[in-house]
Amino acid sequence: MPGGGARAAYQVGVLKALAEITKAEYDYPFPVLCGTSAGALNAVAIASKEQSFEQSCAWLEELWLNLGTDHVYRSDWSGIFRNAWRLIASLFNSGIAVGRPVALLDNAPLKQFLREKIDFSGIGRNLKAGKLSAVCVTAMNYTERVSVSFYQGGPENAEWQRWRRQGIPTPLQLRHLLASTAIPTIFPPQRIGRNYYGDGALRQLAPISPALHLGADKVMIISTTGHKRNYDQPYSRIHSPAFGQVIGHLLNSAFVDSLETDIELLEQMNQLLKISNSELKNQEGRTLRPVDIHVVSPSEDIDALADEHFKELPTSIKTFLRVSGGGSSSGGVNIASYLLFTPKFCQHLINLGYKDGKDQAEEILAFLAKD
Repeated sequence: MPGGGARAAYQVGVLKALAEITKAEYDYPFPVLCGTSAGALNAVAIASKEQSFEQSCAWLEELWLNLGTDHVYRSDWSGIFRNAWRLIASLFNSGIAVGRPVALLDNAPLKQFLREKIDFSGIGRNLKAGKLSAVCVTAMNYTERVSVSFYQGGPENAEWQRWRRQGIPTPLQLRHLLASTAIPTIFPPQRIGRNYYGDGALRQLAPISPALHLGADKVMIISTTGHKRNYDQPYSRIHSPAFGQVIGHLLNSAFVDSLETDIELLEQMNQLLKISNSELKNQEGRTLRPVDIHVVSPSEDIDALADEHFKELPTSIKTFLRVSGGGSSSGGVNIASYLLFTPKFCQHLINLGYKDGKDQAEEILAFLAKD
């Protein structure tokens, strides 16, 4: 499950549909759960509940519907002005960021919310009981400039080291989740050990890879943006992009482009393996095999949906987005869609995800039944 801030509510709807679709055939359909950013929150939340998959998904839905912007970040004017000043000042004096990371928003409320709602010790008990085989959360190491997948469970000696990415076994804790969800410039980096980490979508060159390293033989992806979809979206005028549009596209690039590229590469590798007359091996000497993938993605444009719910944002955030030009109506990626942690917007996305999941019920069951 990739990231996308509040967009990840869509994944909750798909999970709800998956629970209903699979309950007659599977007690727990997905033994390996991997997530990045807000997708990591969904993965860890499901993995921590010692209930059935259906009950865990129902609990996750309730969690999102009770979520408000005040549970995720501070939106008071004084806090935003102070953080904005520190963020701007850090561009000219790196010492500003020493001791306390800089970001536009303070996500201390999210830290407290997750501490109260998620029992991380439940992950270990579910692994021991055999309900799960592995759980993975990906973050980006700012210090060493590598993508790090923190995982719990999985095959023995599963840790990996590749170009700009690595897997590290560790009991998952709150700090790993906060690191993965630290959207660049918006939420502050999280310190783990001696290094600082940020949103896992940054430098995540191969988003599907952690699931394969942890033993998955096929992968279902719940995207937060339209996979290979073209939306017809008329724009009132075309002009030089504003600051908000640029930031929006940078966020979209981080959350979407690497996943799309990895899906295409995997599809090409599958085709190559099917036509090859000889066994192909990776650098560790393991025989490569085709990996089936199934993607569930939004059937509607989430940027456009965010415009419908824009008024639900705190006044300070609305003012910032209007001034910076961060709305989809101006031809850009709607930053509001990442920050709209409001019950109505989340409910809208959950309903959309549920519909899209149910619409693919037969395809999903066929995918899960494949050897």
